[in-house]
Amino acid sequence: MINFLKILKKSLFWSLFIEYFIYPTYHFFWSYIINFKGKILFFLWSLKKKDFFSLNNNDKLIINSNDESKKIAEKILEESKLFIEDVRKEILSKEYSDKKSKISLADGETPYRISIYDKLSDNLKKEIVEFAGSDKLVTTASEYIKVFPILTRVQVYYNIPRKNSPLRGAMFWHKDGFGFKNLDFFMCVTDVDENNGPFYCLKKKINAGIFKSFDYFFKKTGERNKVSLENFDKKFENYEILELKGESGKAIFLDSFSTFHRGGFCKDKDRIMLRFCYQTHDAICEELDLNNQYFSFDNSLSKSNTNDIFKKYLFFKKPPFLLKILKKKLIKFYYLIEHRYKI
Repeated sequence: MINFLKILKKSLFWSLFIEYFIYPTYHFFWSYIINFKGKILFFLWSLKKKDFFSLNNNDKLIINSNDESKKIAEKILEESKLFIEDVRKEILSKEYSDKKSKISLADGETPYRISIYDKLSDNLKKEIVEFAGSDKLVTTASEYIKVFPILTRVQVYYNIPRKNSPLRGAMFWHKDGFGFKNLDFFMCVTDVDENNGPFYCLKKKINAGIFKSFDYFFKKTGERNKVSLENFDKKFENYEILELKGESGKAIFLDSFSTFHRGGFCKDKDRIMLRFCYQTHDAICEELDLNNQYFSFDNSLSKSNTNDIFKKYLFFKKPPFLLKILKKKLIKFYYLIEHRYKI
């Protein structure tokens, strides 16, 4: 019976069954039942015509730098000069390696990245959160997800080259297994080229991509949904890959739950990247402290001083008690019914 199910999940029939029956049925349930309030707010938000970036029925979109994104990037770069050498030493320290090993063997073996967001000034954090909460970015996420979103992550990642170290962790092809549908925003803070690791993703949208994956994981680290470049190349060609590289301020919107992506390998230059995550309350978002009266990424924002219903939902929406219990079970359900590519 188990062997039959494994064969079934790799079949074309199962792929089509997911695409034309399971996905649309669950999507309706997810939109109108699990995220009922978010759906109502989406309709209300849509009544006001707002400018946004259209993904044109895809699940990713590269956008060129503009005055606003360049301004934010420049301010992050300027402030980071005050502490970046100390941060580099921290990444290279044994203490940091031991700390990361407790969370992820892949990251702890030869650490190469760290979040520097907490080291930024309160004023800059406020500007970054205002950028993340701008009408244009929020509307872009809302129009893609079709549910009014929650801002669950605001991070600035600093990556450094580690000579003679292998690809590992997020450098392998993967999908983020924390929910059903989301929209991430990755923005180059430093200029990005081949020497400090472009961000890569599939160019074409995979229909019902949340339910399609590889029957593969790394036994050494136990990482799920991590696929080696060699095995990924057996399924997808180079021309099907999109890369984010270019000047500071250039960015990509991406549904990291449904599309395969990977971070670049820094060869001989550092890289700084800004990331926002727009999700829904059924997603697992451990970085967001929903019990705090203040927004996790900007302490000038509190529930008491936020009267706008959309902003209050964006920054402070908490899942109901039952959904808190069901979150991880929903993720297990996604894994359980996945179509598995043959490799």
